[in-house]
Amino acid sequence: MYAVVEVGGRQYRVSPGDEIVVEKLEQAAGSKVDLPVLMVADDTGLTVGKPHIEGRNMTAEVIANVQGEKLTIFWYTPKKRYRKKTGHRQTYTRLKIQE
Repeated sequence: MYAVVEVGGRQYRVSPGDEIVVEKLEQAAGSKVDLPVLMVADDTGLTVGKPHIEGRNMTAEVIANVQGEKLTIFWYTPKKRYRKKTGHRQTYTRLKIQE
C-alpha cells in the first residue's frame, strides 16, 4: 500500500513507516501533521482524488528540523578584481509517516 501526498506544493510517494524530508514546517519536533492524500493504491485498487481524496489523510510525526548541504555562491566580475563568496544552508523538516 502506498499513497501520494502533497506537502509544501510538492508531491511525495509514501508508505507507512517511511521517512521523508520536506520543506520546513512550523510544527515542533514530536508533533503530528495531517497530510492531504492525492492518490491511494492498496489491495482494492487505485483511488485518485479530484484533487484530494475526501476524508482521507495520512498522519506523520515531525522528527526534527534539519539543515541541508551547504551551497557556495560565488560572484565575480572578470578583469575588475571583484569577488564575493557566500554560503547558504536550507532548513528542512524530517517526517515519519505513521498511517
